[in-house]
Amino acid sequence: MKSLYLDTKKKVYRSTAILFVVQLFGALGAGFFFVIQNLFGTYHILGATGADQEPILWFILFWATDFFVVALVLVLSYLIAGIPAIAPALSLSVYFCHFSFESVKGADTYFAYFATPVGYEKTMAIGYMGYFIMAIVLSLLIKYLFAGWTAAKEPIGRGIDKLLKKFKGVPDTLKGITIIEGVDLIVLILIVPVASCALTYILIKYGIEIPFGAAAEFLGEQLSSLASGNVVLAAVVMGLMVGFDLIGPMSMAAYYAAAVPLLSEGDPRLMTIYSACFITAGWTAFFSVIWNKVFKKGGKTDTDDFNITVSGPINAFFENIKLANAFSMTYAYRSPLTVIPGLMAGSAFGGLLTALFKIVNTAYIDGSLPKYTTGNYTAGALDYTYAELFERREIYMSFTLPLRSGDWLSCRIPLILIVLVSGMVGGLVIMGLKQWQHSFEKKRGLDWEPEGDMVIEMRSWGQKLLADIKGKKA
Repeated sequence: MKSLYLDTKKKVYRSTAILFVVQLFGALGAGFFFVIQNLFGTYHILGATGADQEPILWFILFWATDFFVVALVLVLSYLIAGIPAIAPALSLSVYFCHFSFESVKGADTYFAYFATPVGYEKTMAIGYMGYFIMAIVLSLLIKYLFAGWTAAKEPIGRGIDKLLKKFKGVPDTLKGITIIEGVDLIVLILIVPVASCALTYILIKYGIEIPFGAAAEFLGEQLSSLASGNVVLAAVVMGLMVGFDLIGPMSMAAYYAAAVPLLSEGDPRLMTIYSACFITAGWTAFFSVIWNKVFKKGGKTDTDDFNITVSGPINAFFENIKLANAFSMTYAYRSPLTVIPGLMAGSAFGGLLTALFKIVNTAYIDGSLPKYTTGNYTAGALDYTYAELFERREIYMSFTLPLRSGDWLSCRIPLILIVLVSGMVGGLVIMGLKQWQHSFEKKRGLDWEPEGDMVIEMRSWGQKLLADIKGKKA
């Protein structure tokens, strides 16, 4: 078990380093479009002839990052179980990868995955950690079933040999092991991966998706009821739900509870609180690495830890809060039991402060909220209000709007300070838990120090490719 734990941990770190490169592809694309379109006023590039085509160009760059959970499942499963894991990992991750409680038609999968969902109290019912569990379970099933079949072939072959001796006319050259290996193609490509896929599906569907979807629906109703009587306590609960899964059922249930009073009653207080909780998660992981460096506690963090976590705050400045939090999710994959409680603590503290200081972004309802009119967020460059964007299930609606709208002294500056302070608090919680984990693992011989640096590795990879090309020419 010790070797299995260490090996799996190393594979997780490796897969998240690769996942970081996948996410960065979209993040750099976002920065590129931001500079070209907003600073230079050039809105029709890369062949776009009209504003309605702009979202298509965004999808080219964002396709990989929007489906980063698919990349995680695929890469991690491959690293653990090899080639046999590729097909089932891809199939399962795409099947579950949507913002819908039930399966959707293939043509609608992309829209259902990232757009503001309909019936959003029942969405993303396995959360980003559900995909992580999926990858671990699927790959280990395939790994051990493969090993088990390989180990069983020889004794089964000997049994067949004994059986064949009872029949006259059977040539001596016919061996049991030959017969068994004759069905390897069926067993190793069809039976083992399919059986592993089916077992994993059952676990994820009935062990995570259905119960967590039901729990999210229940908690969403309870949160709405609580908010009507005690906003401060509701804000703390909302923060805990947001930090728990970010793009999972709990966070979406909290989103539902915040959206209903905004759209039905014109009350933006809960939406302001939700936004503060959500934005905080993008900063919490970053501060955990900073505190690790400052206090020298929490074990070793490698360069990839810093690269991953610093990318979140950078993307926040480009209004891409989805990617800001996606990098926190990647960091959480590396150590779920230490990072998730810190995300919950930071977001809950952010919700608490926002509620205590009664921060409300009235720009949600008074018409002063920044509107997207370039075609990047509203097809046809029409001027929609936030409520209209929400009801249209608009893609890439930003949760950072409270930080760039509303009154400076009563809304923007207080929210910025709340997000930073709450991120620091959550980061301290992560550092403390990582220190405990480090001590626990060290005593049991389970400690391992990562040395990853994808920037250096990518540079070395380019040098290797150049050497290969020169070698072939020579």
